[in-house]
Amino acid sequence: MQSESKKYEEETPSLFWGLDPVFSAFARLYIKDIKEMRESKQVPVDDSTGVINCVCWKNPMVSRSLSGSPSTLSSLKVLEQMKKLQETVSQKTKLVIGDVVRVRGYIRTYRQQREIQASCFYKVDDPVCDVQISRMLELPCLYREVYDKPFQSPGEGQSGPEGLDFSIYILHEKVKDFLLENKIQTFYQQELETIDTLVSLAGEPLSSRSCQVNSKPDSSSKRIHSVFKEAIRMLQEEGVVFQKPSSSKDLYHVTDHDKELLKVTLDVVKEDCRKPRHAEKGCHFLHVLSCVRQNYNPSLAEVVMHRVLELLESNSDVVSTMEGYYMAF
Repeated sequence: MQSESKKYEEETPSLFWGLDPVFSAFARLYIKDIKEMRESKQVPVDDSTGVINCVCWKNPMVSRSLSGSPSTLSSLKVLEQMKKLQETVSQKTKLVIGDVVRVRGYIRTYRQQREIQASCFYKVDDPVCDVQISRMLELPCLYREVYDKPFQSPGEGQSGPEGLDFSIYILHEKVKDFLLENKIQTFYQQELETIDTLVSLAGEPLSSRSCQVNSKPDSSSKRIHSVFKEAIRMLQEEGVVFQKPSSSKDLYHVTDHDKELLKVTLDVVKEDCRKPRHAEKGCHFLHVLSCVRQNYNPSLAEVVMHRVLELLESNSDVVSTMEGYYMAF
């Protein structure tokens, strides 16, 4: 019984499956990853054998071949289109050894072996291996951003009956959206605490206990302040915001909207890529980070630098030549 309970405890609760980044992205994995996936013990699986107990008879009018129809101009066009469609389908579905195929389906277990039940598949025309190369370049980023990240459910590590950690998780997402949508460059924590929509989220667990809020307003304000502080700390760990030693202690900079940081990073990549040592492969991430720390912020975190380079890459200012190397256009 204890071993079974441990299995259930290790699993992510099914209520939070939708919050897992793996579930919010289209799962494109290697075959070995599918074999290594753990099977859920929370949701029962019904594996049974069925028997056909009904036959639907075809309409004889529909089953009649088109060749027997009158040879009018419109019918000939329809026949030509049908033939072209059949040829296209046969070309896409007729496979030989060595073909590159794209398969979509779901995973099922048959005789203790996992297999993909294909709902659709088609052959990919890739004479110069463009599709395969782009796939190989996409995989490192996909694993880094989605599959290698351990999922932490919002309910884990709750510090009390008020569910403090869940409030922080929700608040940090809303603060991130607020900062990015409004294109805010710098802010103080006190400024965020004046926004009613954010404050209501920070104090949501106490909303059902209005008597306690009225009796202890000081403790409520302290709690809201601590929730905001923890939410900002989470944003710092994600690289969304950062602080500069030269600025005020309570001033935070938004990474995506810090024009100076983006410019310094882009200039470093451009200048160093002109040097013979970096002309072929580009500049390594750690080299770019070291130069930006020297020219801009000595305490800049790696996660902030990753976010800046990803933003520059999405804007087509730089390109990732290989894992960890960047080159300017």
